[in-house]
Amino acid sequence: MRKVLAVLSLAFLAAYGIDLAVAQQKAAEDLKKQDTVPPATGRNLPEQAGTTEPSSKVQNTSQDQSIFVRGVLSVPGAPTDVDTAPAKFSQRTAADDQLPIAAYRLKGLNGDQRREIVQRAGTLPDRASSANAVVGAELPTGVATESLAPVPDDLAAKYPELRGTGFMRVANTVLIVDLDNSLVVGVLEG
Repeated sequence: MRKVLAVLSLAFLAAYGIDLAVAQQKAAEDLKKQDTVPPATGRNLPEQAGTTEPSSKVQNTSQDQSIFVRGVLSVPGAPTDVDTAPAKFSQRTAADDQLPIAAYRLKGLNGDQRREIVQRAGTLPDRASSANAVVGAELPTGVATESLAPVPDDLAAKYPELRGTGFMRVANTVLIVDLDNSLVVGVLEG
């Protein structure tokens, strides 16, 4: 009885396996018939040979619609007064390009704000030489640790650009110095 069951099981599996193989072969043939991508072996059409970019096939709707005008985005809703405009089109960007990188931190302060900062630092004694009164100059460590007065908290809260800086008077100017690297980031007259 066991032999009969084993033989019947083998026969069933063989028949099922043959049906499965036939079904897979038929599915593969159907897939080959449905393949719409032409082979890339011939050079009859540029897209078959891979010699053209896919984007070059897109039809251009209009040449008059420019995304950029004079280096600034011209799409609806885009900001117009931006720092990304090229210097040849924007006087503001050209002026910003003339600033040392260290001075860029305080470039947003107007004249009244600068005068207020100078008045707050007016009580400090002169302690450094005028050779250090240049934006971007690095103060010697001894001068920076002994002569700098930290910016008062209320002034730093009013002007966030002053956070992490200190004051120093030099002749008729007030130096604003970054406390982390002893770099002069501003020279205010007064």
